Amino acid sequence: VEPLVAKKLLSKSEELNLVFYDITSTYFEGERSLVEEDFRRYGYSRDHRCDRRQVVVGMVMTREGIPLCHHVFPGNTADKTTVTAVVKDLKERFNPGRVVFVGDRGMLSDANLSMILSNEIGFIVAHPLRRNSYATEVIGNLKKSFTGEDDVEQYGEEVREGVRFVVAYSPKIASETKQNRQERLKKADTWIKEAQHKLVNPAARGRVPSLQGTYDRVRDYLRDKGLLGLYDVENTGGKLTIRKNRKALNWEEMIDGMLMLETTDHELSAEEVVKRYKELAEIERGWRTLKSSLLLRPVYHWTELRIRAHIFICVLALQVERWMRNKLQMVSVQKALQSLQQVKTGELSINGKTVIMTTRPSTEQKKLLQKLGVKPIPSRLKDIVV
Repeated sequence: VEPLVAKKLLSKSEELNLVFYDITSTYFEGERSLVEEDFRRYGYSRDHRCDRRQVVVGMVMTREGIPLCHHVFPGNTADKTTVTAVVKDLKERFNPGRVVFVGDRGMLSDANLSMILSNEIGFIVAHPLRRNSYATEVIGNLKKSFTGEDDVEQYGEEVREGVRFVVAYSPKIASETKQNRQERLKKADTWIKEAQHKLVNPAARGRVPSLQGTYDRVRDYLRDKGLLGLYDVENTGGKLTIRKNRKALNWEEMIDGMLMLETTDHELSAEEVVKRYKELAEIERGWRTLKSSLLLRPVYHWTELRIRAHIFICVLALQVERWMRNKLQMVSVQKALQSLQQVKTGELSINGKTVIMTTRPSTEQKKLLQKLGVKPIPSRLKDIVV
């Protein structure tokens, strides 16, 4: 079904040469009729509902934002293990020509990338910049070529073992990131200073803080604020020692405003490679639409067939929503639907014959229908053939 739907929705000028893949999860309300092989399972929840069973949903999308196909996996499925099935399905059902697979490096392991290449599919993937040997070497070599003189994005590239690494640097984002980190570090320093003061000078009333308790509280605070890697926290010899990790801080400053991509494409410019990867954000907007206005979550069904049907209908609705958005251009889909919902249909019986009539569309509604390629709505008897 999905290839037929996609064929109708894709524009004739759009070649299937770039696809984006990402996954999310959706959780369930209720525990009815759970069986041993039920694929609703506990796993990493993107909805922050670890207390609920879930399923994992993978979606392939075109660069125009049209969902191409989707896959439903058990709720405890790891991201990396979904790629093989998706690529195989893409080749079998859609038979694309030269296609580039876009995703995050955390999902695409070395084995997955090898598999993608064996299927004659290229890739553009983002690399994590922390605790990554490739990032350390590539950025270390290219850093000197970047300057902060302009606010325009700058690019550098390096080829290693036949694979191309592209690095984008934004002085504006680098400045904003650095300022934000300094503010967070300042707040953390104040909080840590107060915690250490309470340890040395406990209050006259209340619970006396212990060394181990303060150590745990400091680590928990830094972890929750995303700063744990920037501090060295030690509890040794009956003393609590907290100091900044200068090596980690220096690296953070070096990678501020940077994005590093790995790609098999040696023809596109570095700027175009970055632009194509950033289009992956479109699928993130798709997830938000699915989970809000299209009611993907929570799921109240409890049989696998109904669960898959619910997700399929939601993805189908997203396909229509994206198709409408591309057609309407400057008008939001939500606003268009609110206007078109005012068009009402009724039945009229005359001499034993029943005809269907609609309210007379307004000028705005006529324009919307015209943009969507919908034929004029008959609103008078002489327009209706019974």
